[in-house]
Amino acid sequence: MSNEQVPTSLRELLADIFEISPERVTPELSMGTLDSWDSFRHLQAILAIEGEYGVQFDPQRIPELTSVARLQAELVKMGAVL
Repeated sequence: MSNEQVPTSLRELLADIFEISPERVTPELSMGTLDSWDSFRHLQAILAIEGEYGVQFDPQRIPELTSVARLQAELVKMGAVL
């Protein structure tokens, strides 16, 4: 998959939080593949995404949202406009 499948706004938001180039933000990017994606930055990403898209993730689901693909799928499921 390419980063073209990740909406620009989400790609740029995550690139900023994880301090990487937007080109590196692909659906496959995950907590296990990126050293800077630690628990603190995971929480930062969740809060930033909630603010950006006007959603609130179920606290029980947050620990499972550990990849760009999962985050994006959850946003779509919640009806967020990406």
